[in-house]
Amino acid sequence: MLKDYDSAYEYCRKIALNHYENFPVGSFLIPEDKRKYFYSVYAFSRFADDIADSVEYDEENKLRKLEQLETELDKLESGRAEEFAENTADIFTALSDTVSNLNIPVHEFRDLLSAFKQDSVKRDYGNFKELIEYSQRSANPIGHLVLYIFGYDKKTNRKLFRDSDRICTALQLTNFWQDVSEDLKIDRIYIPGNSMSEFNYNTDKLKNKIENDDFRNMIRDLAGKTEKLFDDGSGIVSELKGRLRLEIKATIYGGREILSKIRKINYNVLSERVKLNTKDKIKILIKSLIK
Repeated sequence: MLKDYDSAYEYCRKIALNHYENFPVGSFLIPEDKRKYFYSVYAFSRFADDIADSVEYDEENKLRKLEQLETELDKLESGRAEEFAENTADIFTALSDTVSNLNIPVHEFRDLLSAFKQDSVKRDYGNFKELIEYSQRSANPIGHLVLYIFGYDKKTNRKLFRDSDRICTALQLTNFWQDVSEDLKIDRIYIPGNSMSEFNYNTDKLKNKIENDDFRNMIRDLAGKTEKLFDDGSGIVSELKGRLRLEIKATIYGGREILSKIRKINYNVLSERVKLNTKDKIKILIKSLIK
């Protein structure tokens, strides 16, 4: 069922502005002529993420629904927009226009779907490398999509995309350390098993929310590895221009500020979830504008 682009983008806009978190769909730094593309990308990601995080569906149903989204991507890629399923026609109609206008590779969306599928069935991670591999599909494609929306091409901007990957992975990891207690509520553990072993900690202690020196040292170590990724990818700022440069600076400052807040609570992320308040956001914006 094919609907007109204006109504499809409006549908995506409502989803985006009602639900956005770290994705910059609500930022005034995004030029007006590009916002609709952010809305379509976010709406797709939000819809799929809600399936993966749902408490109403079991693993089998989650995978089945995500496979249905992959089928819609197949239709998008082969130009069969008139066959879009009615319940997601608006999202995929807007997304098809976005992909067509900006020449975005559809595999970026397939990578996101593969990460959502993994979230549907995988409950824990054995080592830090597994987290990096997951982030390559859960977070890095979002960075690629932002760059495509702003007119950057991967073939001619390889270093830019590599630095974007480092920043996006760092942001994903920061979210893990920020949300340790929240993830436990949906039976997910992103703290690597080998990190627990290294610091004499285990999943039983985690589920019982034991915050001892071993736990704090473990989170300190993981936060340090995350900081290094921010450092390694910080060159991205000098490679960008205009509003996107300000947006990415603010995003990096925001991620680093979360890590700073985690340090300030002495890494006790099980008993306290840090977040950015209005004062923090104003400070980040000012830093982005003057530095």
